[in-house]
Amino acid sequence: MHEYNLTPHSLYAAVSVGLETETIIAVLNKLSKTKLPKEMIDFIHASTANYGKVKLVLKKNRYFIESPFPEASWLLYFVLKKLLHDEVIARARIVSENAPGSDEFTISKTAGEMETGHDGLLNEAELAAAAEEKETHAFEIDPAQVENVKQRCLPNALNYPMLEEYDFRNDTVNPDLDMELKPHAQPRPYQEKSLSKMFGNGRARSGIIVLPCGAGKSLVGVSAASRIRKSCLCLATNAVSVDQWAFQFKLWSTIRDDQICRFTSDSKERFRGNAGVVVTTYNMVAFGGKRSEESEKIIEEIRNREWGLLLMDEVHVVPAHMFRKVISLTKSHCKLGLTATLVREDERITDLNFLIGPKLYEANWLDLVKGGFIANVQCAEVWCPMTKEFFAEYLKKENSKKKQALYVMNPNKFRACEFLIRFHEQERGDKIIVFADNLFALTEYAMKLRKPMIYGATSHLERTKILQAFKTSRNVNTIFLSKVGDNSIDIPEANVIIQISSHAGSRRQEAQRLGRILRAKGRLEDRMAGGKEEFNAFFYSLVSTDTQEMYYSTKRQQFLIDQGYSFKVY
Repeated sequence: MHEYNLTPHSLYAAVSVGLETETIIAVLNKLSKTKLPKEMIDFIHASTANYGKVKLVLKKNRYFIESPFPEASWLLYFVLKKLLHDEVIARARIVSENAPGSDEFTISKTAGEMETGHDGLLNEAELAAAAEEKETHAFEIDPAQVENVKQRCLPNALNYPMLEEYDFRNDTVNPDLDMELKPHAQPRPYQEKSLSKMFGNGRARSGIIVLPCGAGKSLVGVSAASRIRKSCLCLATNAVSVDQWAFQFKLWSTIRDDQICRFTSDSKERFRGNAGVVVTTYNMVAFGGKRSEESEKIIEEIRNREWGLLLMDEVHVVPAHMFRKVISLTKSHCKLGLTATLVREDERITDLNFLIGPKLYEANWLDLVKGGFIANVQCAEVWCPMTKEFFAEYLKKENSKKKQALYVMNPNKFRACEFLIRFHEQERGDKIIVFADNLFALTEYAMKLRKPMIYGATSHLERTKILQAFKTSRNVNTIFLSKVGDNSIDIPEANVIIQISSHAGSRRQEAQRLGRILRAKGRLEDRMAGGKEEFNAFFYSLVSTDTQEMYYSTKRQQFLIDQGYSFKVY
């Protein structure tokens, strides 16, 4: 039996992608075995009634809260008054002495929205109506307080969730970026669907798109930047993924080399012209310490520029205290977050609703497997009995700090790892990644098995060299990775994962590691349902029995089980 939790945030996400209140109620009534309770209907109405009444707009590096003010609906005027009665929002307001407008609000004219029909066309009457200017009232807020204001407007507080849309076609202030997709860049159906949820009525919505690893998040990000065609700031988790994102922009789009630059500790480039793409890491932007003179100049340019698109890879890291600074330090019209796993163990994932925006689209993993778009993975949990000597030490109270080392270095686990590597290398010719969070175990396993390893202290040059050898050389078929390999490292050749140690019960880490081997392999007809390759990728989690690792393993698998995967036990 499946249980579904209806929350103000999930309803906010639904209406943000175009679903109407009555449609939501009608579909729930149709699918429900019993009649919907009045309390639930009232809850749906209350959670969706105020969507779109308040907008957050960036104009010339200044943030404004706007509300439409059509002649027939004076009630919307009082929305701003209601917001200003809140202490948090009132403190965030910037009052200009000579501000024009009535009741101290700024009055401006904006183009009306263009509602397209099913055929995507507009007749002359609709075009004329869309061209009519709409009167809006607004007040300015402190950029440093934007996060707090958006949080106060969420459904669980004031219940006026802020709409962040970018009318990029009518933006004449920010220069256009000469960039479009290359002819060979053909988004798949699910990628097109995710982009359609982001773009509507000639505007770009801020929000989050969730796609499995290997399903083409990079193409979605590049496509979004190509449609907006304004300066783009792309944030990644490490220097390796910065290089990969820069490569993806050049692979899928017509952007010139002098229009894209990388900003890392080793590479400090600048683009030429008025518009371009900057690819950097969260740490480089959020770092608050002393910088070199060159870095300080670049970071000032990043902070002072009005970005058309803020593209965030692995967006689940943003709620962390260090990384969420990025949102307040940079100014952007539209924010797009990309991730494969919208989960965090600290439950801060809901913060993304006000930091970025609602979830716009999430792909079903098994549907993509059936369509042959991602690999069909056989998941297995391999039980490794503790040896008599190791288990005796594990049970001693005085060895509580050594328990992890004992169940990770379990000799039977080492033998199982050695056997699986030999089998997949010699019998199948596979490419294998062995993951270990414990650095002592990582080093011991890699040295004894004579395999290259990558961990935090490995230089960028050495990482690149090892990954390149793994991708191209027949002599390097297995590499050992610490948790630095969990995110943003593109290794499409790998089709076997062996996990010997992990970060406690992290569901996100389990899914991210599985994602390293999800990129589709072989011919499409072989991969699809009924094809000759039932499984073309393998995920092994080695677990020492009768230890704490058993509990962690069960917890870690929960996200993948929710996606429809099953684990065989050996």
